[in-house]
Amino acid sequence: MSETVVDTSQGGGGQDRNQRPTEDQVFEILSNRRRRYVFHYLKQRDREVYLREVAEQVAAWENDKSTRDLSSAETKRVKTALHQHHLPKMDDRGFVQYDATRETVQLDENVADLEVYLDVVPGADIPWSLYYLGLAGLGIVMLTGAWADLGPLASIPEFSCAAFIVVTLLVSATIHTYVTYSRLRLGGTEKPPGVSDK
Repeated sequence: MSETVVDTSQGGGGQDRNQRPTEDQVFEILSNRRRRYVFHYLKQRDREVYLREVAEQVAAWENDKSTRDLSSAETKRVKTALHQHHLPKMDDRGFVQYDATRETVQLDENVADLEVYLDVVPGADIPWSLYYLGLAGLGIVMLTGAWADLGPLASIPEFSCAAFIVVTLLVSATIHTYVTYSRLRLGGTEKPPGVSDK
């Protein structure tokens, strides 16, 4: 499961190349995994690339293989889908500049600096939002117990409870920030968020 967070400060309109895409357009384009992979790859390269190069890397991520281990059928399937559907759609929405004749593609300058973060939550994990909600609940219980002299919390000063909560929040926020900015940003790592590291 993934939640997309987009840092886009300007609205855009339809197919106008002079404006940044709207948040709705960003979500529409990046709701598809294959297009997220294209966006990730182009953010990394920051130059015009050939369709075959993009198709090989996307196919490798989808099949959890290296590019040299791909079959020609696996690459061709992705290349055809990118050429016929995904890249024209991304071009139409102002995400990429796709030259179907030359089979070259690059990010449009209006999205080249767009930062997109995915909150990838493996099956057994919980999202950060629920983690912080639980942390806040624990803090309320601890402070209430210390203030009302309840049970084992009666012997702990209120200041110590508050200090524990603040330190825990600071450490959690630091880890969350590191994970988000270094591992969950499209174009920020070698592989896109959600692709295994093996």
